[in-house]
Amino acid sequence: MSYCQNLCRCALFLSLLFLSACTPKTLVPIPLMEYGQIGKSGNTSLLVLLRGIGGDFTDFEKYGLIDQVRARELPFDIIVPDAHYGYYKDETITQRLKQDIIDPARTRGYRKIWLAGFSMGGLGSLFYLRDHPLDIDGVILVSPFIGWGAIRQEIKQAGGIRSWSPEQSKIDDWQFLIWSFVRTYTQNQENYPPIYLGYGQDDGLAGHGGELLAAALDEKRVFVLPGGHNYSTFKAIWSEHLDRLETQLQ
Repeated sequence: MSYCQNLCRCALFLSLLFLSACTPKTLVPIPLMEYGQIGKSGNTSLLVLLRGIGGDFTDFEKYGLIDQVRARELPFDIIVPDAHYGYYKDETITQRLKQDIIDPARTRGYRKIWLAGFSMGGLGSLFYLRDHPLDIDGVILVSPFIGWGAIRQEIKQAGGIRSWSPEQSKIDDWQFLIWSFVRTYTQNQENYPPIYLGYGQDDGLAGHGGELLAAALDEKRVFVLPGGHNYSTFKAIWSEHLDRLETQLQ
């Protein structure tokens, strides 16, 4: 992807952030879609899918991502909350996920709960893992957006996430918090559930962050596919994640 194409994609993302000021206000409890007879299907595992900043939480069904799970007959029920940007803006995304979805799911009898985050939803998944690591059994990241160029450059100049010193960082916002957690994860992976990462090789938004994050993960849990930051690439990455998950469950 050329520099101009990357610049255009970044401009698009910034415009979406600006438009997000008009997003619906956050609701309690968070609205959600359920797929499968939640709590009655006989499945003891649950997938919680977190959307990106654009589109709608119904897009997972609209674009066939729910059908991809069904086609493989994976033993998961699925919940998709309407986790729009407003929940990130008012810093309640973790609280709503825990109180409205995760804790009730455990009460219903689910033994394993996985988070799957797409773009901005990847950020939400990591923040939840940071705050409540014992709640989750696995995290699937699809082209996660986890920071702008300044902090990525800072980490690169330090020699990567394992060498980066948060104490010397010039960043003081959510990016600092999430990358500090990633560094903690690299040092204490035995205390956390596995993270699986896939991203597009031409992704100007998530790709560079994906490269840094990949260095913190087990290389067997990371892959890169052709494509950029768009739904067709997300769908291909999701398919690869599910194929790998299916193999593990056999």
